[in-house]
Amino acid sequence: MTRALPTLRTAILGFAIGAAGLCGRGAEPASPADVRRTLDEARQQLDDGRPAKAKSLLATACADIASLAALERVPSGVRPLVERCMQLKDDLDLEGVDVSSIEIPEIPVVKASRPDPTRPAALPGKPAVRPAAGISFTRQVAPLLVTHCGGCHVTGRKGGFQMTSYDGLMKTGVVQRGVGDSSRLVEVIATGDMPRGGGKVAAQDLTLLVGWINAGAVFDGPDPLAPLGQAGGVPAAANASMAPAAATAAVAAVALKPGDVSFAFEIAPVLLKNCAGCHDDDDPEARLSMHTFARFVRGGESGAAFVGGRAADSLLVRKIKGVSGIEGQRMPIGKPPLASDLIALIEKWIDQGARLDMLGPNATLADLAAAGRARSLSHDELKVARFAAGEKLWRRALADEQAATARLDDVIVIGNLPQSRLDEAAGTVEAAAAAIRKQLIDGDGPLLKGGVACLLFAKAYDYSNFRQAILGEERPKGLTGNAGVSGDVAYGAVIVPARSDADGDDDLAALTAEQIAAAAFTGRGAPAWFAQGAGRTVAAKVAPKAAVAKAWKTETAEALGRLAAPEDFFAGHAGPVAQAAIGGGFVSAIAPSPVKLRALVAKLDDGAAFDTAFADVFKSPPQALFAAWAAKEARKPARR
Repeated sequence: MTRALPTLRTAILGFAIGAAGLCGRGAEPASPADVRRTLDEARQQLDDGRPAKAKSLLATACADIASLAALERVPSGVRPLVERCMQLKDDLDLEGVDVSSIEIPEIPVVKASRPDPTRPAALPGKPAVRPAAGISFTRQVAPLLVTHCGGCHVTGRKGGFQMTSYDGLMKTGVVQRGVGDSSRLVEVIATGDMPRGGGKVAAQDLTLLVGWINAGAVFDGPDPLAPLGQAGGVPAAANASMAPAAATAAVAAVALKPGDVSFAFEIAPVLLKNCAGCHDDDDPEARLSMHTFARFVRGGESGAAFVGGRAADSLLVRKIKGVSGIEGQRMPIGKPPLASDLIALIEKWIDQGARLDMLGPNATLADLAAAGRARSLSHDELKVARFAAGEKLWRRALADEQAATARLDDVIVIGNLPQSRLDEAAGTVEAAAAAIRKQLIDGDGPLLKGGVACLLFAKAYDYSNFRQAILGEERPKGLTGNAGVSGDVAYGAVIVPARSDADGDDDLAALTAEQIAAAAFTGRGAPAWFAQGAGRTVAAKVAPKAAVAKAWKTETAEALGRLAAPEDFFAGHAGPVAQAAIGGGFVSAIAPSPVKLRALVAKLDDGAAFDTAFADVFKSPPQALFAAWAAKEARKPARR
């Protein structure tokens, strides 16, 4: 068998090159950049309504990838192209195009460095990893990124891409843990595409970067949200402006006492109106971002913006008052000074401890302000605001796609379906929402104060465009929807599946129930991992006969098997598809009946922070329960 392998490899290579030659490429295999351009053109053809042309280009791309996969050393960056082919094939299939003749090539697996079995946070039976060969993110990798990428993608946002921190870098998706050669970050450097402007990353630096990713892309600093320059261990003397002084810790939201100032309701709207234009997430002035509460807490070039309990000593107060001796101008620049009562309100909030009272430290100020408004309005008043915001959200994401709407009791349905089909789908959504309400709500209360917007997309690429416009990210392969909060609207977004005579709209019932239930928890301040898991748990009870609900049962073990460490799940680094699969299994295990989910909803509606409510209901923090559940799952025999 071993002696026959070169012959087989040669045969595959000859076939692949021949297929590429039919497309005019000649005898040389295409480069990864060629394949990327082919896939870009295929996606454009599909978006322009020419699926047959897109299919032809996909076939060409697959033949080119097969030629690259047959080489003795597969070039870096090929594996992500396979993922793009799979996603494009799925989208063509959703469009009704017969793609059964297209075979997606397989790429040989590159084994990662052996993990260190001593790391305590590893999943049972699967040790997590530490930096191999002493590679440190804070001391080696971060300075490398700041040096070569900082001007465009750390302090700037060229091409819509920015990595302000370790957490921000990982959320971009350009790093695939354990597979350095297949990570997009390595690909663009190895091909010379980056850095732009004539710079070049030395071979030893690229080797260091690949080694760090192969070892699990582990963070070894105190704060994964710290600015990249600060996290990178750059000497303080050389980089003093990058290291703000310690500020109030960005802890979980707390309940307020009567007389306490609400950051969400009273402070966030003032900052959004007067400060966010200069201190947003896109190249903020003086490196002070107010995009999220956590970034606001961290401060900027001049240090901490405020110190809890000490308003008079806080830079924010000194700047908005324009006191003598401050560096620079009084804030806000170019606007009238803040009214004295607003300054007094900010001072009072800081003197009371500068506490966050809703959602969490990573929530945007816009979402915090919306949550504060929601608390002050009645259900009917908020429903008007939420439904209007849902329609506005659709127009912002898909301005050229005319949407039909159906207003139900607690849900507004918005979608680019023919009105007759949307009305049918709305009936399915209405029944699903009623069933969800029975699962989650005791008494006559609403599914969520102000209701939920259910966004239905006729085509997969419509949903892809929505994610790009609203979330600023590509749709991962296999993802058919998500739930979220954007300003005043809590929404669940779903690609409408094709109906069959056998199951009618069972799959639509399951998918919409999953996202509407997730939106009900997200709108109450639950973290994404729990909202996704609870959404899937509830949906499996609402539509147990749906084909997708049956498929969910087999996905948990596979996704859990690919998880390196529990913190990846809780931090969202597992990816939305795996997070929903793992979360569904975990929440189903700890809440097999609706009783505990109802109790959790009741506590959240009473104003409890999620962590407090979870501990009260489940009698343990989620990390401990997850570890016990994962250990139990690891002992189960593998499914055949």
